[in-house]
Amino acid sequence: MNGRRINSCLALAVVHDGDEITTIEGLAHGDELHPMQKAFLEHDGFQCGYCTPGQICSAVGLLKENHADSDDEIREWMSGNICRCGAYTNIVAAIREAKTMEAGTI
Repeated sequence: MNGRRINSCLALAVVHDGDEITTIEGLAHGDELHPMQKAFLEHDGFQCGYCTPGQICSAVGLLKENHADSDDEIREWMSGNICRCGAYTNIVAAIREAKTMEAGTI
């Protein structure tokens, strides 16, 4: 929301009327997936898919906030996102790869 991460489950929609909100659908450019979406697919970071939109959106924000300097830092800043399948190792790997992909585009 407005360029920063929030927990959507704790956000009352009416309070955010007029705010800029990016959802999982807003990350791709047409048929071209966002680098984080590609990395999640490549590393099987989605498994059942229940947590995937929140994990990906949070991971995109994490990179924008420069909180991906180590696996421990990634785990700490992603700790609010719960995965029922336990795909945390794959999610961390996907975030590392997306960081590398984004660095290559700068």
